[in-house]
Amino acid sequence: MTDPRTPTADDVRRLLSEALRRPAQEGARLMALHWLHQLAAARATWQALQEAADGPGRGRDVERANASSEALHKARVALRRLRATVRENERVLDGAIDKKLARALSALGQATNAVRDADVQRAWLETEEARLPEGARGEAQRLREWLVGRTSHSTAAVNDAFARHFDPFDDQLFARLGSYRLLRRVGSDSTPMPFARHLATRIARAENRLRRDIAQVIDVSSQDAMHEVRIRLKRQRALLSPFARTRPAIGAWFDLATRGQDLLGAIRDADLLARRARKAGLQVLEVALRDIVLAHFAVFQQHWCDRLEEVLRTMEAAVNALRAEGMPMSPNGLPMEIERKYLLRACPPAARTVPPVRIEQGWIPGQALRERLRRRTAPDGSVTCWRTVKLGPVEARVEVEEITPPEIFDAMWPLTRSARVRKDRYVIPHGAHTWEIDVFLDRPLVLAEVELGDLHEAITLPPWLAPYLERDVTGEPAYVNAVLARAEA
Repeated sequence: MTDPRTPTADDVRRLLSEALRRPAQEGARLMALHWLHQLAAARATWQALQEAADGPGRGRDVERANASSEALHKARVALRRLRATVRENERVLDGAIDKKLARALSALGQATNAVRDADVQRAWLETEEARLPEGARGEAQRLREWLVGRTSHSTAAVNDAFARHFDPFDDQLFARLGSYRLLRRVGSDSTPMPFARHLATRIARAENRLRRDIAQVIDVSSQDAMHEVRIRLKRQRALLSPFARTRPAIGAWFDLATRGQDLLGAIRDADLLARRARKAGLQVLEVALRDIVLAHFAVFQQHWCDRLEEVLRTMEAAVNALRAEGMPMSPNGLPMEIERKYLLRACPPAARTVPPVRIEQGWIPGQALRERLRRRTAPDGSVTCWRTVKLGPVEARVEVEEITPPEIFDAMWPLTRSARVRKDRYVIPHGAHTWEIDVFLDRPLVLAEVELGDLHEAITLPPWLAPYLERDVTGEPAYVNAVLARAEA
């Protein structure tokens, strides 16, 4: 890192605490720089240990080997998270990592995989050996010795990969990630989209993919599907790691994703070792390893496949926390809701492909102040209740809300009998925005809403929505939910 203007590792650690409120272009770069600094530090440590291995004091070979393995592990984690950060934030990184740099990082990842996998599998065997049946322990020791030899053989290849794919490019990576340009319109008071809002969109888009991948895990033979789930959880952790310890909802999803990744990693390692044992003719060990695979899979099935909706609710809570942190603020520091609303001819078929959320809203009578109660029933039957107050013009108003216990909601709900709305909401991420399609249950009315970062933010209608558009009704009083509310018997 030769450019003195590039943020140091200490600078990045300090700035990360406020990255979610910074422009998306800057937040993404701060995250990428965070992992790049960690990769560079781990690479330097690993290189020093390799050079020391050729010097005096070889009696400490075991100690050095363990330290070298740990350094390579840190480098590999940082590299994987750097690549995930680049991939998930490609749009706001504006080409900072071009194809040449991306290929170099990919080649480095492939080169480190073999030696690190051998290290992990060897360590796994050492940990599990005492639990193996007596007849499998000798075979496990033989397989472990083979893995040690493979690690030693791959070290030179890893050294070569760093020399070819990282050392010539690290200064260039730091320089490109250390600055960015932000296009601003003269005379406009618009503010750039905060990183929290961009990150919320990325996490939300992964929810449907994660649901699909987990649904494809049918039995223990679904190794490809489990691998896809594991990769998705790795990417989630890479995106959220810097914020997991300071934001409870984000931390809860990060910890759950960590446990899922670890469990799937144990399944993968045991399965790969079982295949190696079969190739080597270690039949007793293979049977023992297959039993371990089944045991780990049973845990995954119980805590993930059978509780998928509970898992996704934890993920959704992290998305909501990011959206709240990325909301625009009024001059006095209160969160604002800036949205556009459209009248549709019908509900687009694309919306019907996702399970709807049932929403019941009611307004407590008032003149200057009308409090709204909302009950939200998810597709799995879980219920969340809210109390909300909105003030100001429809297109940009202060919004203050909080989750309320069901017993308080039930006590206050009768007060809203004169003004209620019931509808099904279909939530569909598209690009940088999340579209909400509301199908009212007591009249032939379909509305589409999208929240914005500022009043001047440009919107591109999704191709699946445009054919059903009647007109923009933002600001029309007749389409405000409080006006649409009707009395119920």
